[in-house]
Amino acid sequence: MSGARVVGVGLCTPIGTTTHLTLASLRAGLVRFAETQVEDDLGEPVRASRLSLLDIAATRTERMSALARQALVGVRPVLECLPPRGRVPVYLGLPEQGLGAEVELKALEAAILEEGAGRLELVKVHEGGRAAFFEALATATRDLQSGRAGALALVGAVDSYGDAASLEALSKARLHLGRQNPDGRIPGEAAGFIALTRPGASKSWGLEETGVVLGTALAVEPRPFARMTPGLADGLTEALRSVRGDGVMGARRVDGVLACQPGETWWGTEFSRAYLRNAGLMPEPLRVHLSGEGLGDAGAGAGPVMLGVALHRARWGEPAARRTLIYGSADGGRVGACVVEMIPKA
Repeated sequence: MSGARVVGVGLCTPIGTTTHLTLASLRAGLVRFAETQVEDDLGEPVRASRLSLLDIAATRTERMSALARQALVGVRPVLECLPPRGRVPVYLGLPEQGLGAEVELKALEAAILEEGAGRLELVKVHEGGRAAFFEALATATRDLQSGRAGALALVGAVDSYGDAASLEALSKARLHLGRQNPDGRIPGEAAGFIALTRPGASKSWGLEETGVVLGTALAVEPRPFARMTPGLADGLTEALRSVRGDGVMGARRVDGVLACQPGETWWGTEFSRAYLRNAGLMPEPLRVHLSGEGLGDAGAGAGPVMLGVALHRARWGEPAARRTLIYGSADGGRVGACVVEMIPKA
C-alpha cells in the first residue's frame, strides 16, 4: 500500500479529553447533550454538546483554541520521536464562513503554535466546515507524496458551536433541535490531529503505523443544504465515485461508512441518493454511523474523530472492519471523503 501512514491520533471532545476516552465513550454510546443558558424564540433552552471543563462565557475562538491544544497533546509522543531540528507542517481544517460566531484565526494559530513548542509550522488552512478536514488531508497527502512536506505532517481540524454567540445564531436561524424545528441539530464541538508519514519513514523514528489513507476526494454540491432546497447529492456522488475510482481501491468494497453529519433528514436523503449511484463501493450489509449521534454537530472537528473511530473499529470486536469510508458535507456545499484501512498490530 502506497498511501500515507497514520502514526498518531490526538482527539478532544465533550465526551473525552483524550483519544482513548473519546473513542471509548463513543463505543459505549455516551453523550453530553445538555441544556444551555441560551434560549430560543419560545423561551426554551438550546441543547448542545459542550466540553464542561470550559467556561460557558468563553468565545468560539477560545473554545476552539482550548480544544485544539488538548488534542495536540495526543500527538506529542510522535513529535518527541523526531529529530530536534526542523518543523512539522500543519494542515488545518476550520469552520465555513457565515455559520456561528466569527473565528479569530490569528489567535487560534498562535495557540496551536504555542502548544507545539516551536516544532510546528502552519502551512495551509481550509475553511470548509465538515469538508475541511478532508481538504486538509488531501493537501497533506499530496505534499507528502511530492516531498514538499518532508516525511511527516499533521492534519487537524477544530470547530465549536458551544459558545453563546454561535448558539444564538443557530437559534435565530432555527437550525437547532427544538419545538421550532423537530428535524434540527444539536450543536457540538471537537478537535483532532492526525500524524501522517510517507511509507517507510516511520521505521527510522520507531513509530507504529496504525492505518493507511487509501484515497481522498473532494467535490462541491451545487444545491447545498444552505439553500434550503431539495438536494440531488451530485457533490457527494462525485466524491464517492472519485474515491472509488482511485487505483489503490480497485474494485474492493469498504467494510463500513462513517458520516461527519448531524441527524437532519436532508443529510440522510443526500447519502441515500449517492449510495444508490455507488453501490459497488458500499458494504453489504450497509452500516453507516453518524458523528452527530455521539457528538452533535461538531462541524469541521468531526473529521479527525471519525478517522480515529475508523482505525479502532476492528479492535472493538469487528474483526472484519478494516477498510472504512469517511465523508463530510458542509452546509455551504463543499464535500470531502476518504478511505482508510487499519493496519493490524504485529
